[in-house]
Amino acid sequence: MLKINARFFVFLFLFSFSVSFRSVSNQHLKVTISRLHSNQGVVLVSLFKDGNGYPDHASKAIGKEKGYIVEKSSTIFFKNVAPGNYAIAILHDENNNQKMDKTILGIPKEGYGFSNNVSGAFGPPSFKKASFIHTASAPTEILIKAKYF
Repeated sequence: MLKINARFFVFLFLFSFSVSFRSVSNQHLKVTISRLHSNQGVVLVSLFKDGNGYPDHASKAIGKEKGYIVEKSSTIFFKNVAPGNYAIAILHDENNNQKMDKTILGIPKEGYGFSNNVSGAFGPPSFKKASFIHTASAPTEILIKAKYF
């Protein structure tokens, strides 16, 4: 009887380890950016948690990735992201200068976008409008359509 109980506990331990390992491996975000005007440059993608720094202070983003463009689309992954409330801001940095170029009136010259494909009336949308919930139970996939003036 003791051998059966020991085997049961070993099985239970290994099973619980595999379940927890699976949930950690599913904690990633897949972000696909479409409708880019060209294959020039890169797409800069910033991931913000709970509104901290969103969207203008990329230095406060909890994750930043650079996506390369193929056929006017780009896909990047943020790995091992903890569950929580997030928003994404993207920039199609066509001239690869690591910043958004604007006209003298402050209008963006390059493509941009936000999670939930939301827009602001005069400026970027609020964190609340762009935010989404990421859970550990399954990967989160976000599709952002680039916008241009």
